[in-house]
Amino acid sequence: MKDCIFLDNITTARVSDTAIAAMMPFFDGYYGSPVMPHEMGQNLLPYLEKSYRAIYSLFSAKESDQFVFTSSNAEAISQVMHSVYYTVSRKTGKTHFVTSSIEDAASVLAISKLQEEGCTFEMAKVGSGGHVTLDTISEAITPRTCLISISLVCALTGVVQPIAEIVELCKLRAILLHVDVTHAVGKLFVDIDELGANFVTFNGEQFHAPKGTGGLFCRGASLLPLISGEDEEKRLRGGPLNVPALIGLGQAAIEAESNKNLYCTEVARLRDKFEQQLNESYPEAHIFFKDQERAPHITTIAFPGIRNEALLYALSRKKLFANIGGGPFQQIERVLEEAGIDHVTAQCALSFSLSKETQEDEVDRAVTIITDAAKRLRRLSKVLL
Repeated sequence: MKDCIFLDNITTARVSDTAIAAMMPFFDGYYGSPVMPHEMGQNLLPYLEKSYRAIYSLFSAKESDQFVFTSSNAEAISQVMHSVYYTVSRKTGKTHFVTSSIEDAASVLAISKLQEEGCTFEMAKVGSGGHVTLDTISEAITPRTCLISISLVCALTGVVQPIAEIVELCKLRAILLHVDVTHAVGKLFVDIDELGANFVTFNGEQFHAPKGTGGLFCRGASLLPLISGEDEEKRLRGGPLNVPALIGLGQAAIEAESNKNLYCTEVARLRDKFEQQLNESYPEAHIFFKDQERAPHITTIAFPGIRNEALLYALSRKKLFANIGGGPFQQIERVLEEAGIDHVTAQCALSFSLSKETQEDEVDRAVTIITDAAKRLRRLSKVLL
């Protein structure tokens, strides 16, 4: 959409031009299947190898780390949950799972589904800083806990979770750990080995890969019941390999790795500028979690006295797009309430997320549009009262 200001990059980001260009030959000239021994199939192997290497490089993964290409982060998470259930829970009786109370829908739904198999789960509370603590995680686990599942970055708030502390707890209690790094990929430095999780999942579209792409890394000796063989077709995931999508994901991975410093510097600068200018032009605005470690592209801001649905609609009419939760996320008010923010204020909050394509003039225009809309709605609410 021309002339729009897209500040909802936690939901999806525009597919990069180079990723699209890289995919195009594989819809026409290179349309064979890589599992076939003939020339049309074998000609694809160098391109697939390049994509896999780019993905491994983005995550600083080792050859011993097993990777499964999926259609989404939700699919990858589902594979983790069901694989742990079949390979661990059914054999050991450890049928208790733990996640946080602010997790995205994919993790909560995947764990909830296991209740049909006799499993139970606990949602660890978050503190006033918007993240779980070692104490809340410790309170949630039991002797039957087999897996903790948590996101490295909270999508709606950008708050980074204390994964290093949780890793140590998992090692001490012999509990498996799954970390969703979707909203950190290309924005923070994600090293599979340093992260220390057994399973790492991600969605591709948040770092400008095509929709319908994601992946699962299993660190070191895999617990996934993979069938022996080198071909992607022979792995746990069913269906043919989507070659164009994998090529697009690989190209996006190359760009994401090269843009890490851009996010940590320029995008972070624009996010900070956005917050500062908005505070100056609309002093009533309240910016959450500024003192916490956050991803460089996300900010959560409340506009007291204005329901977030009304402001979101007003901004949408001006072609400025933000997020209030729903869809793949929990509602933003629930996430904020879990962090101890009062219900009335939480209902007035929006999440804004920038990308590498966000321009300085877009930030300036966004501040003006948001300020004008907020002032108009605030005047209207006072009249109605």
